[in-house]
Amino acid sequence: MKPAIAKQIAELLNSENQLVVPYTEQKIMDSKDNYLFEADDNDEVVSCIECKKVQWYQFEVCHLTVNPKHRRNGHGKKILLKAISHSKANRGRVIQCTIREGNDASSGLFLDNGFVKTSTFFYPDSGNDVSVYQKVN
Repeated sequence: MKPAIAKQIAELLNSENQLVVPYTEQKIMDSKDNYLFEADDNDEVVSCIECKKVQWYQFEVCHLTVNPKHRRNGHGKKILLKAISHSKANRGRVIQCTIREGNDASSGLFLDNGFVKTSTFFYPDSGNDVSVYQKVN
């Protein structure tokens, strides 16, 4: 991953999510193997997702984000399917994420792609209720 792409990913994550801890270009570069992204012909990041192995059998996906210029064109589904494939290829049997309650676009995308809402809890650092979604591969 080029530093310019990492910078775009950090800026996109920070501008489009309600994050407790902001991302930096360096933070992205330090774990660049965990980031999947799609870029257009001009190297503008269209979508991104973090997909990290957290147990021998489990992957977590974080902050699926689509550039506002490219929304409603299937890019969210495309990057999610890429993350699911990545987890399967790396022997992940369970893939999970957390989604802020009220983020209907994200919860709908994950539900439509085989994830099941398993629990909800209050996250005091953000002041939001957050739900856990899981999919068995």
